[in-house]
Amino acid sequence: MSLAVQRQPQTDAPAFRVRQARRGEVEAIAALFAELGYAGAPDVSTVHWVLSHPEMEVVVACDAVDKPVGVVTLSHRPQLRMKGRIATIDELVVARAWRRRGVGRALLKRVVDRARSLTARRIEIATHPGWDEGTLAFLSACGFGVAEVRVARFSEIDFDRR
Repeated sequence: MSLAVQRQPQTDAPAFRVRQARRGEVEAIAALFAELGYAGAPDVSTVHWVLSHPEMEVVVACDAVDKPVGVVTLSHRPQLRMKGRIATIDELVVARAWRRRGVGRALLKRVVDRARSLTARRIEIATHPGWDEGTLAFLSACGFGVAEVRVARFSEIDFDRR
């Protein structure tokens, strides 16, 4: 999987850096999710829970004043049939103003490197029907291919139906 970070030199684009998320960044992370239509999510307790969870990683890309402009979450756990660890990219969000500047690629590279260091046997990211061809092309350019998998959800407990 080739995820070399390639940034196009842009004179008007400030640099960004990638680092672990911090507990005090709930509002900035929530603002990123709001851009995707998830207003009010995530909340403080959930962000703190995820940040302290031993099988979760939250990474942010920050602008020149250290404000998060992108976030990615990685969960990892052992799986019996894989005979090892599987890693899942649960969330990937980049602020509209920061898209096409290498932020998403840098975030993916960080969590893929982490999954490799954990000796994950597979790294997955769930795609959604609403994703456009540009998003799928981006994921493909980062080494992800569409898998032939169907997901069945228990209808009595479904976030999307609330």
